[in-house]
Amino acid sequence: MGDSCIDIKTIEALWNSDHKAFEAVFITYYNKTKALIYGYIKSECDAEELTEDLFVNLWINRQSIDTSKSFDAYLHTIARNAAINYLNHKYVHLAYTNKFQFQECSSTSEEDLIAKELGLLIDDLVEKMPEQRKQIYILSRNEGLSNTEIAERLNTTKRNVESQLSLALKEIRKAISTFIFSLF
Repeated sequence: MGDSCIDIKTIEALWNSDHKAFEAVFITYYNKTKALIYGYIKSECDAEELTEDLFVNLWINRQSIDTSKSFDAYLHTIARNAAINYLNHKYVHLAYTNKFQFQECSSTSEEDLIAKELGLLIDDLVEKMPEQRKQIYILSRNEGLSNTEIAERLNTTKRNVESQLSLALKEIRKAISTFIFSLF
């Protein structure tokens, strides 16, 4: 995020719950952080909200800051992660809500196209999963069954259902992250 005038003493003071230090960090980094997040998500209003949340969390988790490492790099990483998480949730939500509307609707906004592509990506991924994992995922996500109901229906343990579901979601999240990165 470029050079800053925040010195190690200020970061250490922040770590030790000094409000003035937090204020100094906030003033120095707010605009840079917001600009970085905006660069990813292209929404002024959401970039502002994410940046505010980021600083609230920075204060709450101030004692997890490693004062021996670059604070700029640390802040850059958490800002980038916040933007990527936002995009993940946004496009996953869009993919699911728009999945069944494409038959009747020929809207071609960029978001709709991304959502459609993502919906197809997820379908493809689910299709290639091992049979049992695929069934568990479909029963959970598409039919809304609980893990206990799925275990009963597939004659397996609840623990197995949880583990298969966790693997399915991990696979999907990984694919979505890769997809989101490819947009930039």
